[in-house]
Amino acid sequence: MDWFHCNRCYRQDGAQFAVTSCGHILCQDCGGTGPCPICSSACRYLPLSHQMRPQDKLFFKTPTSIALKHLSHISQVWRFQMTQVQLLLDSLRDSARRAQAALEEAKEELAERRREVESLRRENAELRRAQVSGLAQGSRSSTPRPIGITSPSQSVTPSPARAVQCQVVR
Repeated sequence: MDWFHCNRCYRQDGAQFAVTSCGHILCQDCGGTGPCPICSSACRYLPLSHQMRPQDKLFFKTPTSIALKHLSHISQVWRFQMTQVQLLLDSLRDSARRAQAALEEAKEELAERRREVESLRRENAELRRAQVSGLAQGSRSSTPRPIGITSPSQSVTPSPARAVQCQVVR
């Protein structure tokens, strides 16, 4: 601390020092009680020692060491937060991958269902055409009826009209 000195005699080492509540540094020979010999204000004296409070010691540390300490702490905070962000991103990416896989599976299922529907539509169309063509050939039933076939060696002569006998049932 090459800046450190008594604000009255400019001594830098070899003595006990105190800092005043008005912000002056004095060696034991230049002050310690009473008003400040530099600004004449009523003040309190704080002896400089290792037993000082940390917030008071802070004024006698180099700004570089203070900055490094705070930067180190800031760096720890930043690493912690970035780790949390990375965990969240990993989770969201995993969810997105699963959703994408489910979407692809649903697309494949939909395509399969569309192929099935198209196949059923073609089958229905073919059945309708077959039904319409069957109706166009006559209003015959789809079950075949027996047909009487005579051999060509036999001659077919019409039989005389038979008398139809009607009986009335009482």
